Amino acid sequence: MRRTPASPIIRRQTSFGSRLLRAVVLIALWGFIALVVVTNLGFSLGWYNDTLVSLYLLFNLKAHANSAFLLLALVLLIVVPLYCTWRWLHLRKGVRA
Repeated sequence: MRRTPASPIIRRQTSFGSRLLRAVVLIALWGFIALVVVTNLGFSLGWYNDTLVSLYLLFNLKAHANSAFLLLALVLLIVVPLYCTWRWLHLRKGVRA
């Protein structure tokens, strides 16, 4: 008999409340990111109005923040795949046991 490789998929169903909370958090985070990007773009393109100035001051954006965001993005590009690989191997090991 041929042994098929086990799939490391978790079959437990997540509750509706948990999924809703995750969706709200993700939408809020992406909304915040979009707001910061629009504010930076607005200032870069010379769109000056009271709202953009207020957001710029609220977020305390600075010219050197772009390099910090780039460094954060690079760190995340390295850390996230490493974590995903570790998690995948951990799940596969749990399925084999």
